[in-house]
Amino acid sequence: MIWNTQIRRVLALAGSIIALSVVWLVWLPAYANQPEMKQHLQWLDDKGIDPSAMYYTELEVMKDILAR
Repeated sequence: MIWNTQIRRVLALAGSIIALSVVWLVWLPAYANQPEMKQHLQWLDDKGIDPSAMYYTELEVMKDILAR
């Protein structure tokens, strides 16, 4: 009984790790290569915006974005 529970937990952990790996290593890079996302990432680079550190309420360009 104890071994079945442990095996299920290990399999659940392994499945979660595999699912996260597929998203992180396959789906996200594929999405980043889409033309629309590339254009958006280029726009952020042109404006000097670091997307990993931005808070939308603090951006000067947020007014222009909301106007669109």
